[in-house]
Amino acid sequence: MGSLVTPGETYRILAPSSSLREHLTDSYWCSAMEEVCDGKLDGVAVRYTGQNLVLMQFRPKRLSPAGYRYPLSMSIPVEYLVPVASRPVDESTSVGGSFYSSHEPGNGSLSTNGFARLCIVCGRYNVPDMVRRRHGFKCRTCVGKKSSAKLRLEGARGKDELEI
Repeated sequence: MGSLVTPGETYRILAPSSSLREHLTDSYWCSAMEEVCDGKLDGVAVRYTGQNLVLMQFRPKRLSPAGYRYPLSMSIPVEYLVPVASRPVDESTSVGGSFYSSHEPGNGSLSTNGFARLCIVCGRYNVPDMVRRRHGFKCRTCVGKKSSAKLRLEGARGKDELEI
């Protein structure tokens, strides 16, 4: 089973801004995007907006110059959304109103070795054909690239949260 994304659920983006920048236009980039990409802001899935795209809404922690907290809404590729819930997605739940990040079935979000299926280079979550490395997983396209210490830590932390 690929990553299950359910409207109304909370997700976090752990990918570095350089990975996500490839998928978003310049109009999305503002001061709050660094917080979004660093996993400091949680977002709520609103709806499906295209093939493997989810409209997410994030509430910034800082006030705007006018003194407001305007929510940020943007379409994010499904593979960058990491569930915030501290329980694994139950594979027997109904998928009505939900969708998957991949077309191929997998084995859930935790591997047999205990690491969360988070790419330790680009921050993609639970994509098909991930390769197991010493410190975590890498996408096929990321094999041979240096991993991020922050993402290695998040992958190890993710396994602890998903096991609860």
